[in-house]
Amino acid sequence: MARKSLIEREKKRKKLEQKYYLIRRSSKKEISKVPSLSQKWEIHGKLESLPRNSAPTRLHRRCFLTGRPRANYRDFGLSGHILREMVNASLLPGATRSRAHSIFVCALVVNSSLYRGVEQLGSSQGS
Repeated sequence: MARKSLIEREKKRKKLEQKYYLIRRSSKKEISKVPSLSQKWEIHGKLESLPRNSAPTRLHRRCFLTGRPRANYRDFGLSGHILREMVNASLLPGATRSRAHSIFVCALVVNSSLYRGVEQLGSSQGS
C-alpha cells in the first residue's frame, strides 16, 4: 500500500491539472498562431507562471486498490500484481492467462462494462 500522503498529492495534482487545462491549451494554441518571437516569449512567460503541478506530465497513474505507481494497466487502473491475483481468482470475466518461459502473460479482453465492474470491486474493497 502506498503512503497516503503520496496518494493525496496525486489527487491534488489532478485537481490542479483540471483547473488550468483550458488556460494551458489556449496559451499553446496562441503560441502556434503568433508569428513574432517576442510575442511567443510573452505567452511562454504566462505558461511558466502557472503552477508546476498543474502540468499534465506531472500526473502519475496509480493502482486504485493499492496506490502503487508502477506497472499499471491503463485499461483496468490496476497494478500488475493485483491484476494477476484477480485473474487467478477468476474475478475478471473474459480474462485468460498463459505462461510462456516462466513469464506470466495476461491476455485480456477489455470492454467498458468490465472496467466499471473492476472499479466498483476496488472501491468496495478499499473501504
